[in-house]
Amino acid sequence: MATSGTVEVEQKFDAHASTPLPALDQLEGIEKVGEPASHSLEAIYFDTRHLALAARGITLRRRTGGPDAGWHLKLPHSAGKRAEIQTPLGNADTVPAELMDRVLAYTRGHAVAAVATLNTERTSYALYGNDGRRVADFVDDHVRAKSMLDEPREMEWREWELELAASVDADDAESLLSTLTRQLADAGAKPSERTSKLATALGEAWPASNRTEREESGGDGPAMVPVLNYLDEQVAAMLLQDSHVRLARDDSVHQMRSQIRRIRAVLHGFSALFEPDAVKDLERELKSLAKTLGRYRDVEVLHGHLKARLEELPGKLVLGQLADELEERMTLRANNAMSGVRNRLNSPRYFTLLDNLEAFLEHPPLTSKGSAPAKETTAKLVNKAGKRLRKRHGAAVSAAVGPERDKAFHEVRKAAKKLRFAAAAVENIHGKRAVKLENAAHRVQSILGDHQDNVMARAELLKLGSAPGISNGAFTYGVLHAMERTAADAAQQEYLRKGKKALKLRLKK
Repeated sequence: MATSGTVEVEQKFDAHASTPLPALDQLEGIEKVGEPASHSLEAIYFDTRHLALAARGITLRRRTGGPDAGWHLKLPHSAGKRAEIQTPLGNADTVPAELMDRVLAYTRGHAVAAVATLNTERTSYALYGNDGRRVADFVDDHVRAKSMLDEPREMEWREWELELAASVDADDAESLLSTLTRQLADAGAKPSERTSKLATALGEAWPASNRTEREESGGDGPAMVPVLNYLDEQVAAMLLQDSHVRLARDDSVHQMRSQIRRIRAVLHGFSALFEPDAVKDLERELKSLAKTLGRYRDVEVLHGHLKARLEELPGKLVLGQLADELEERMTLRANNAMSGVRNRLNSPRYFTLLDNLEAFLEHPPLTSKGSAPAKETTAKLVNKAGKRLRKRHGAAVSAAVGPERDKAFHEVRKAAKKLRFAAAAVENIHGKRAVKLENAAHRVQSILGDHQDNVMARAELLKLGSAPGISNGAFTYGVLHAMERTAADAAQQEYLRKGKKALKLRLKK
């Protein structure tokens, strides 16, 4: 199945049935207006009974007629922009599996069916710039809509739409759209208050947005604002990665687990702003979900690590068919782990977690500290995470060499990760100082991440070397084990040389 994706940049305008078209050739920067192209379009919109997609700014439809006939999925991208994914027409009653995979984190097990049909008589005009390139399309739509929710109803209206061409440079798109919109408004076009054709068709059934609009972050504003805004972004990113995992995109499990860890770390680091029970419940479920993803990710990392180590060895030191054995063993483990991931992502438990995360962000259970001044309050909490890192560092350097010290350095890494994400959440409050702290903590996390990879590789090599039937291969695994021990020692020394900055930095109150 062929699939394509773009990012829409557009502006809609209201128009009465008798309103004449604006003089498109008089717009600044428009040298030529193409001949009108007319199409009769029919679009069937799909959603859950409770409009779970619409509530999140997502549109799923099947359109016939015109040059872009097919299934269209539109996802929020940024202000004024939406990502659009298209697939061929296929079956009229069955949403393509690829598109359903992209929205399961939003529909959460609820059935999807047709909720409205829109028939549009469209006339479009290509707008060309001074260099002869097409820069935008102006569209004149006469719409007839039928809602299928509750009591069916029909209505008609007219609207105009200005959409920039995909060839317009991303850096210029916002400025160009703003300029053309202003000129059209000056010429009498009224920017539309309609959120979409579907919203107009559904009328009062249209759901309120699930996105909470909060005040801008500021040092004197409530401490909860920057934290909740950061969590909003991370949860949205996690839901996006959910679809990538379902579609088996490269590195998607790692990216989704990273988003979960960010959310959990920020909830933990700023838990004083919220009622403890709500935070603990979310942390527990996020930890469990990350563990499920981690079973696959750990195998993925370990496989790549050991494969690279084998390739580093001179051929005479590789006894037996170890590369093939490693591939077979790790592929089986990865497949089993991925099966567990898919089962978890389709489970009621997972969908409940997503519901609870959104409910937390919509109606945060605040303590008095949540309303306290952001700069002072968040500085104290981030510095507390820094104090925890220093404590873990002290325990690691004083630990006995061997498994005890390896475990202690892993705890340092986890503390550095929490400090990094806590600092990232308040960058817009503390500026460069927070960025420096975040970068220093990231450096610690990265160095000790390599150390942990060495530790995990040694444990796996011991299992491989003692497995039945290994014979000559045990020698090679022993060589690799020694290499990992040396690499782990080097990582510890690198941390002791380069990790000191993260231990010293503080945020100012």
